[in-house]
Amino acid sequence: MFLTIAIFCGLILWPIPANSALVIIEIEAVVDDVQDPDNYLDGGINIGDLITGTYTYDTDTPDSSPSPNVGRYEYYGYPCGFFLTVGGFEFVTDPADSYFFLEIGNDIYVDDYLVRSDRNLPLSNGTSVNNITWSLQDLSATALTSTELPTIAPVLEDWQVNHLSIGGGPGDRVGFSLSGHVTSAVVIPEPTTVVLLGLGGVIFVQRGKK
Repeated sequence: MFLTIAIFCGLILWPIPANSALVIIEIEAVVDDVQDPDNYLDGGINIGDLITGTYTYDTDTPDSSPSPNVGRYEYYGYPCGFFLTVGGFEFVTDPADSYFFLEIGNDIYVDDYLVRSDRNLPLSNGTSVNNITWSLQDLSATALTSTELPTIAPVLEDWQVNHLSIGGGPGDRVGFSLSGHVTSAVVIPEPTTVVLLGLGGVIFVQRGKK
């Protein structure tokens, strides 16, 4: 809860570039598999659990890919990245030292949509989170029409492969992994609006208690 409040406060107080065009996608996913032989997750995440959260990117980011059929958009700091929760754990892109990217492949035999974060905050128990990845693939190559960053959420029905994965552990060794599939993806308002709506809700509840 403290981390959530801290991030919300950061959204207000941390300056966002004036030319930014942020898109925030809210997702829900279901856990399909958990591998945790060393018990880094302490049994807190199980098959069927609900993963909720967001990922954020800036549509003004230039394409770093030389290929005309692949768009690669890279981010190295706040506010872009993942913020996911499941089973009392928070999986969050490191806002101070991130490497987060979207890669969009159009008409490369298939269509691909990949979101990945490779530098993340450790879990509350100190365990490293090495990667957070959401991968979509359309085998008919009709889901996308370009490699530009979309301003809308992916339409899940357009993709036959839908795989969300999170892995972590000491160093580069896989100490735990969990995978699932996204069941909902929608665009939500930009960060300041979200915070103001949240604060308005808190004020409304407090007034109701008086």
